[in-house]
Amino acid sequence: MKQFFYRYESHIHFSSPVSAHSWLLRCVPKSEPFQQVERALLRASVAQDDENEFVLPVSDGLDAFGNAVQTGYVAGAHVRFSIVSEGVVRQTPYRICGTAHGMFLAHTALTLPDEDMKRFAAQVGKGDFAVADASEEIGGPAFAKALSLCGAVHARMSYVPGVTTVNTTAAQAFALGQGVCQDYAHVLLALLRLCGIPARYACGYLVGEGASHAWVEFFDQGVWRGLDPTNNRLLRYGCIKVAHGRDSADCSVNRGVFSGPAAQRNTLDIKVEQA
Repeated sequence: MKQFFYRYESHIHFSSPVSAHSWLLRCVPKSEPFQQVERALLRASVAQDDENEFVLPVSDGLDAFGNAVQTGYVAGAHVRFSIVSEGVVRQTPYRICGTAHGMFLAHTALTLPDEDMKRFAAQVGKGDFAVADASEEIGGPAFAKALSLCGAVHARMSYVPGVTTVNTTAAQAFALGQGVCQDYAHVLLALLRLCGIPARYACGYLVGEGASHAWVEFFDQGVWRGLDPTNNRLLRYGCIKVAHGRDSADCSVNRGVFSGPAAQRNTLDIKVEQA
């Protein structure tokens, strides 16, 4: 078992004051079979200006997929909304025993494959591509196919920020051959489901510093395993899971509505280190 410290810090700056702000967050991990949350703290606040900051009450709950969510509301005008989430988790190797609902075989608007993707999936054979950290693992019928598809996606795609958006579909990213971790995950989800392998979108934090990360969980012989097509590896340790769903739309980290015509600018800092 290994222990990790995480810290997520986000500041949303508004170009002019906003009010009547309702928000929903997914930035706190939930205990799972491979991940025990030892400590988790969340602080949400707003600022009226550079000097006056107010801490907000937060309500905790679960969404339809069992992910931990935090919600709140602030009526008064503010120009900044800040979130700090930090804590400690202990992990065993990434495996989640359970069942696979049929929804994780169904394509969504963001993961609907086109004809080029169907041909690509049919051409990828078992064991065609190597995946890091998988040599000592033994899986069932879906295991080799899933790893091969992961390696194939990694080989085809190039990591290029700014060429896609949160609304880019798997087919669009596949045609571009470029994107970020969300796009890699959507493409792999589409291919796995094409091959009859239940798969779901997952997101959270990786060891190191940077932004949040997205990967895929696939189901094989009663176990969900994590695959990271962006880095072409089977996940074991150091990947702190925050949420899963059918695609990225089910796993938004920060979603809200407010009154006011302001533009938004977001600064984000994430750090994960082994304790």
